[in-house]
Amino acid sequence: MLRRRTFLGTALGAAATSIMPRAAFGHVIEPSFKLFDTHTHFYTNDADKYPFNARTARYGPEIMVAKAMRFPQTPKEVFAFWDENHIAKGIGVQYSSTYRFDNSYLLDIAKQYPDKILPVVILDPEDDKTPAALEKMAKENRIVGVRWTGGPTPPATPPAAGTTAPPNSDFPFFSAKAQASWAAANRLGIVVVLMPIGGDTRGAMRKVADHAGRYPNVNILLDHIGFPRPEGAPNFGLSPDHIALAKIPNVYYKYTTLLIEQLHAAKVEFKPFLEHMVKTFGANKMTWGSDVGNTPGSMFMWVQHALDSASGLPLQQQQDLFYNTAERIHVPGGRGPKA
Repeated sequence: MLRRRTFLGTALGAAATSIMPRAAFGHVIEPSFKLFDTHTHFYTNDADKYPFNARTARYGPEIMVAKAMRFPQTPKEVFAFWDENHIAKGIGVQYSSTYRFDNSYLLDIAKQYPDKILPVVILDPEDDKTPAALEKMAKENRIVGVRWTGGPTPPATPPAAGTTAPPNSDFPFFSAKAQASWAAANRLGIVVVLMPIGGDTRGAMRKVADHAGRYPNVNILLDHIGFPRPEGAPNFGLSPDHIALAKIPNVYYKYTTLLIEQLHAAKVEFKPFLEHMVKTFGANKMTWGSDVGNTPGSMFMWVQHALDSASGLPLQQQQDLFYNTAERIHVPGGRGPKA
């Protein structure tokens, strides 16, 4: 589900094309409002000060490091992209592919640009030290959230030879050991960004519903809208368990370039897809994220696709999707305990 189209063969080629100028395009959509980018990855080629830990990189550690060294995504590069695309500010999402759980670079640049970069860190949800780390980061670094992602835990007993284990929803961030981290996020009133990869997607959505009820002071933001299948009408890939989340007040949905890529590959029209998502969940429960720093291809093109897909929505819904929802739910340092 997470596989992407290969663009010019490698991550390096993809990074190079990300700087294609707007002059390369014909019709250009100029929004009448500023955008809030909720999915931005930053990394620097200053490896002496910020050493890489690229074990989780999708293309392999060597390629990821080479990409970061040649095409860093520092505030200089990202702000140039934001300025060209009417993006006022954004969420700096810790990039596991370069730094894993070391959030130093993200926190340093967020401190340097507090009005532009709001940090979402990545920590191990099952680590006993994570609750205290979240408390400290909320107070000292004004983080707005934490991101938990990954695949399900493999079964304790391997499947018999010649058979395949059924998909499961035993993701580490839903485990009993992770509940202390959830409780800390709940006390702080920060966002928990979730990206379950693979496994039993419907089961994962049921566990999202369960955790939203257990931790009502956490705003759960589902990366990529919880990975609906890239399909057309009538359900546009949403399972009944996705749809059941719509009635839960503290579950939110991130519309991203990755989804647009998947729709493009599956030849599914963008506009009907997004309009169905807005009809199902509400624009006031949705945010938009570019995935700059990770997405291959022209970033200007992907922003244009996102704007075009929303062009049939009323202006208020466009403003909610591209700015207002993100501004409301991402609170530096958290909202604090619920009254």
